[in-house]
Amino acid sequence: MTLSIHDSIKKIPHYPMAAMYGLEEGWIRLASNENPFPPSPDVFSRILDVLHHMNRYPGGEQELKNAVANHYGVKADQVLFGDGSDELIELVLKAMKHDSRKDVIVSDPSFPFYTIAAAIYGYAVRKVPLIDMKVDLNTIKAAIDEETRVIFLNNPLNPTGTIFEENEFSLFLKDLPPDILIVVDEAYAEFAENKAFPDTFKYVNDHPVLVLRTFSKAYSLAGLRIGYGVGEASLISFLERTKQPFSVNICALTGAEAALADRTYLAKVLNNNRKGKEFYYGALKELSLGFVPTEANFIMMEIGEQAEAIVKRLFDEKILVRWMGAYKLPDYIRVSVGRPEENVQCMDALKRILKSRS
Repeated sequence: MTLSIHDSIKKIPHYPMAAMYGLEEGWIRLASNENPFPPSPDVFSRILDVLHHMNRYPGGEQELKNAVANHYGVKADQVLFGDGSDELIELVLKAMKHDSRKDVIVSDPSFPFYTIAAAIYGYAVRKVPLIDMKVDLNTIKAAIDEETRVIFLNNPLNPTGTIFEENEFSLFLKDLPPDILIVVDEAYAEFAENKAFPDTFKYVNDHPVLVLRTFSKAYSLAGLRIGYGVGEASLISFLERTKQPFSVNICALTGAEAALADRTYLAKVLNNNRKGKEFYYGALKELSLGFVPTEANFIMMEIGEQAEAIVKRLFDEKILVRWMGAYKLPDYIRVSVGRPEENVQCMDALKRILKSRS
């Protein structure tokens, strides 16, 4: 084939879409940080009502904008929706002028799509290593130069589950160049229990900060693909101009509004996550395995040089977890918090496999 493909695209490694293992009965899916529970019953009833209107384009996003704005104490024109947070990341890279300044700064390791999207839109990526499994904002600030255009901060950080705190973020914002956009991706924020977790929304009007959140994790809408951003109103307006019309489908908009309103459901999810983390911590200590304390809905476990092989053994038992080799942490696996019985089955299997290999 003689098509002319952009060089930046050619350099992106090709990762075929993973097979949807685990949807059949008997699988335990703990690899993708999904919510183990179906969505709120209110989501189902609202979506069933709206299915009768699937022949029409979505009527607009204003109702959900109002709901999110009221939830966080911001204005509706400060809220932006996307087809998952991935679309919002792309909107940022499309909107920011980078004819002469082309650098994006990301933590390493971090959510891989920052790097992939940057390459697609012709940015150079500067990767800043973690310190003690955490994003170090001082190191990131030191990496800024005249080429820097966008900084992606993932908090809590995927894959480690660690956070940077309010005082660190406040100091980081001081004396930053005003034309660098700081994107704070808080996909797992609802799970954070540390009281020092930053209140990033209070900074968006006085600093070039865009906060990203999602309905995929705590609200169980991963299959509907809807994320949202909160920022200063003019920034949101510019980003919306780069967005495809109707990119968020009618079921996602309707389901998200119902999910956000069901506080009882969210409390159930967070309680399960809290207890699940406590279970994993205790089980790992009994096995004398290291782990990274987490503020998210997953935990990174230190298995050692056999980590990849153990992930394959767990797969053979229909238990899906994630080997961290792609994140340059080959001695670790990442395990999502599932239902109590799933957590037990995972750790029982891990214990049995470790014993058989010793």
